[in-house]
Amino acid sequence: MTKKTTSARIVHNGYSIPVGKTESDRDQRRLIINQFYKDWMHENKEKKVKNEELKQFIHVNKLSKKHTANYACKTVQSTLTVLELPYVLKHAVKVGRDEPKRNKSQENFIDILIMECVVPKLRPYVRTAKLTVGVVRHQNKKYQYCLTAI
Repeated sequence: MTKKTTSARIVHNGYSIPVGKTESDRDQRRLIINQFYKDWMHENKEKKVKNEELKQFIHVNKLSKKHTANYACKTVQSTLTVLELPYVLKHAVKVGRDEPKRNKSQENFIDILIMECVVPKLRPYVRTAKLTVGVVRHQNKKYQYCLTAI
């Protein structure tokens, strides 16, 4: 008889997030992130939040979801950070810039903004959220590219 083991979990915003480092834990966190984005995009038809510092909207699209899910699933801290997406989009402050990489996912960006945000609700699990924002060529439109914990 095989005893089924369950990993430790953190419950946040109705999601039960595994804290382990196994491939199965990462896969479960990826599913949680994808479900969160699906629900958030359904509730927020415009798929954008106005950032207080930039005084502009930061848009969320399929690239935002895909790239973030692939990176944020690696740690429970980053997964928790994604579940606070609206707060981070609104309150993140610019701390730097970067040149877009010469790859397919960043080919439309003319600039990359590096932003950070402290989410009090996530203490003591997460110190700071890192939001990477791509500025789209010819539109000056800003898109969330990635969101993780640092």
